[in-house]
Amino acid sequence: MAESAVDDENFELVDYTSASAWEKFAAAVESQLRAWKVGGGGAGDFDFDELRRTCSDLVVRRHQDQDDVVGQVARLCTRTAQLTYNGSAYTLTLSAHPLVDAPASKRAMFDSQFPPTHVPELELDHSRGDGACAWHPLHRWTGRRMLLHLRYAGDAGWGGGQSPAGDNYSVSLETAKLLMSSLNMALRNARCQLAAFVPVGDAWRRVHTGRAPDTKYECVSIAQAPAAYLQLSGLLELFVSAFGVPPAWDHVSDAVHLAALHQYRVTNTYARDWNARSADFVYRMGDLNVGPATDPLRVLTLSALFGRAPCRTYMDGGAAGRDRLYLKAASAWRLSAHMLAADRERAMLTETLEDAFAAWAQAGEERHRHLNMAEQMEAHAEVTGDMLIDLFGSAPHAHITPPGIPDGGSLAAEAARQLACTLAEAYADGDQAQPPSAAQVIARMAHGTAVPHGSLLWRLSEIVLVATAKRSADFWGAPSIMTFLRLLWAMALKEMRWRWEHARLLPRIPAASDGDSPDAASRSASGSPDVAPTRYDVHLRYALVHQKLEMLNCCVERRIASGDVPEADSESECSEPAPDAAPAGLAQRIRTHVRAQIQRRLGDGARLRPIGRLLHTVRPRAGAEIGGFEAIEASDSDGFVSAEDIDFDDDAASDLLVERPSPNASEPARLPSNAVRRPSSARLGAAGARDSCNYVDLALSSSVDSSSGFHHVSDVYERPGAPAAQQPSRSSSRGSDPAPLGDDERAGGLRPSPTLRLLGSAEPLWIPRIQAHPVVTEDMLREREAVLMGLGTSSAGARQRARLQCAELISDMQAFKAANPHCALADFVRWHSPRDWIVGPGQDEHHGRLSARMAEGGAANLWQELWADARRIPAHQQPLLFDHSAEAEKALHYLEGLPPHALFASLLPTVFLVAYERLYRQPIVHRMPVLRQRLSRLADRIVHMDWPAADPDSPEYAALLDGLEDLEVHTSRCVSLLAKLPAQYALVEALVTHGHAIVDDRAAQKTVLKTLAQFNILTAQPTSREYVFTARLQNNADAEQQMYVAIDDDRSIRVVYGRSTAQTSMLL
Repeated sequence: MAESAVDDENFELVDYTSASAWEKFAAAVESQLRAWKVGGGGAGDFDFDELRRTCSDLVVRRHQDQDDVVGQVARLCTRTAQLTYNGSAYTLTLSAHPLVDAPASKRAMFDSQFPPTHVPELELDHSRGDGACAWHPLHRWTGRRMLLHLRYAGDAGWGGGQSPAGDNYSVSLETAKLLMSSLNMALRNARCQLAAFVPVGDAWRRVHTGRAPDTKYECVSIAQAPAAYLQLSGLLELFVSAFGVPPAWDHVSDAVHLAALHQYRVTNTYARDWNARSADFVYRMGDLNVGPATDPLRVLTLSALFGRAPCRTYMDGGAAGRDRLYLKAASAWRLSAHMLAADRERAMLTETLEDAFAAWAQAGEERHRHLNMAEQMEAHAEVTGDMLIDLFGSAPHAHITPPGIPDGGSLAAEAARQLACTLAEAYADGDQAQPPSAAQVIARMAHGTAVPHGSLLWRLSEIVLVATAKRSADFWGAPSIMTFLRLLWAMALKEMRWRWEHARLLPRIPAASDGDSPDAASRSASGSPDVAPTRYDVHLRYALVHQKLEMLNCCVERRIASGDVPEADSESECSEPAPDAAPAGLAQRIRTHVRAQIQRRLGDGARLRPIGRLLHTVRPRAGAEIGGFEAIEASDSDGFVSAEDIDFDDDAASDLLVERPSPNASEPARLPSNAVRRPSSARLGAAGARDSCNYVDLALSSSVDSSSGFHHVSDVYERPGAPAAQQPSRSSSRGSDPAPLGDDERAGGLRPSPTLRLLGSAEPLWIPRIQAHPVVTEDMLREREAVLMGLGTSSAGARQRARLQCAELISDMQAFKAANPHCALADFVRWHSPRDWIVGPGQDEHHGRLSARMAEGGAANLWQELWADARRIPAHQQPLLFDHSAEAEKALHYLEGLPPHALFASLLPTVFLVAYERLYRQPIVHRMPVLRQRLSRLADRIVHMDWPAADPDSPEYAALLDGLEDLEVHTSRCVSLLAKLPAQYALVEALVTHGHAIVDDRAAQKTVLKTLAQFNILTAQPTSREYVFTARLQNNADAEQQMYVAIDDDRSIRVVYGRSTAQTSMLL
């Protein structure tokens, strides 16, 4: 019995049944629902407040970003899981739409009743159609905030994924019922309250069946809607028949409520003057304009929302078949704008700069595109001549007038007046930050990068950009910028040399103000300057090539002051050009020169295009002859080559630098403007070649722009073993040993001081006439600083370096001693450095004392040592501190030897600043915050760019061009919209920023209606129509029946029924 009891306890239950595929699939769905935490009415891990804030700001700004934005929505608003059923793969998706139950607002009126399926897009991409949906359209069709949908794994996912199968599959009705049953079982087991949907039939038809705990959904799609369903009365009858409303139910039109959305989609028509219609945008044919050649606006869509109300409200009882869904009766309007894709627009300003970069990169390969204009050779002469006259004339034109275009002087004046008014209006309250002007950007840039606004090189950059811009009218007629720059620069150099030889100042070179003059700053005593202040100076904060032009003007000015003017020009104007138009002499000289150069090189190249013939005059020919745009004879240029064409590492090339004898032995060989000699110990000076190399050429600037810390420094040529004050000047043609003055002889005095008297006598202190300060450019300063540093760090080297920096001080001491025979160092200090003469409280001027640094005795006091060594020599007999003839030749030699690609690299910041100013001068930029912000960011990029490290392939330049293009594209979009919506700045701002805007202002609504009336939308049928019919049962107020209807422009219709489970009571 005991063994039997043990056997009875040891038994095993074996289940010989197995779960079916359908049960396994249902169990897998249930498990996934629990994992998503949507059971028991839960919302899973979705934070709808955060999702609403994030999704409300999403905009597809570029069509290339559409996939990224849709993918972002998928990550935020969907959860997916892969399941298998009966050998097929399916994707279960949990989808949430945070905008369905958004808080009350104008936008929420649209989103809550007709939830969006797409993220707003700014650009229209025809290649992609409507694009991928960001949210499943079932949210819009059913009004559900959260739902589940099952799809075949080969379908194109609504969450942004794209599978190979696409829409090429079909789900049979039997399969759909099995899948729906599995979902229903899983939902009940997990106590999930969400609606679930599965596809039925062909996938491309987007037909679904679904069920919620209280509602059953059915979907019908018809390719061609019956005529009766195109009216509200017909749709109301469809609702009554579909839901079985009994005939005894009176006042159906009052019991059934309706919400509607009509969309009017209009395509923008082509208008040639699209950018000339806006009052806030300046467009001038033939100029360097902003924006594309064609209107970027492609489509405008007006959505009119009719809020939920009884059907009787929107139906005309007096006229059968007529609706009252008028635009003016709509509850809210939403306007959307779609633009041409930015990468398909030809942003003319950016494209011009991109072409300039490409030409710069190819500059060494001589791949220049020739100018191809419609006129004959004589017309080309007019083109080049006009631009040179514009460059060297002094008329302050704001716009360049290309050939064949009427003079735009009046237009420029009107544009300047309009900009001034706009700036005053836009920034009157002080709340808006004004973007910096081009001049203010230049002031913030690093030293040695830009040129002054409106200067000669600034104008040259403008002219070159205008001449080479690819406008739609002559797209293939624009020359390469390097080709045109090389041509214009070569002829400009000839004009510069002519101006130096005839003592004429260069125009468009800003003069230093009196307060900035070094003479005013450092040459003062008792408040009066001791030498006539100069108007021009070299400013080291600007680019080196501009410094050379400033140097040239300084030399011309001092040449005029010294009386060294050619006799033929002594009676003529030697200072500024005429203030209005270019002088007749300038125009005649330039036109004659241009025509002569074109005709000179014809020869066998008569069939060449004019620019091609002109390029023959700048390209080196066989035999290393240089033919500049100056007519140089073979005897003048024989044996010389251009500096830009020499490889100094090549011995064969170095042999070309040897000077050959001049055919005329009685005259020195004349160097062509772009020739260089083989470096030797002999250095070029004003008076000819030097015999000795035992001199050190030092010319350190006293300019306030110099950051070197040197003061009163000039050219000093020291012979070993002799005092610095007694050194002969190599840059002076004056006598090296002036006659000594008598003990009581006075020379070089300018005037007696009205307040100062000599300490040793009662004689008045005479203010001497002193030399003007020397000026240097940045390269000269670096070279001479290197020489000073080469003296070493020993005490002897430091002392010699200090003496070499005191040339101006020595000159002033000599001039002061010559003007005041009985003076002492204290007298000189009282005049030259009053702060070093200390006068105690209540003491007289004559009872003062020298400061500690002046009174210190011994060898450490350089001032006392220099005073003791200084001779009595008036300024006009001293060696020149600044040899204007030699420095002018050096400046011209630098400019004439500057290769075109190096010139363009120097002008590169200016080229970008010219483009920046074109945008800044547009009034619309200052009226639109979206443009102001972009302009300010562009200014910051220009300021912080590392311009000296110029490289066409640099990513920094690519980023700068992208910023310029972005601003230009947005500007053109604002211009296009404002041309159609005048003065609606807030509306346009919203359209270009978000792609759509709520039109709730009455004035804005009138403007929109006036604009769209041109497309007959007031009488035309809507492009698409959507309706939501709802009704509640009389005996169950919580059971609501819903019918969604969508009618497209091709008259296809989609109907989605939402039948309440309590509908059976309706049939009783």
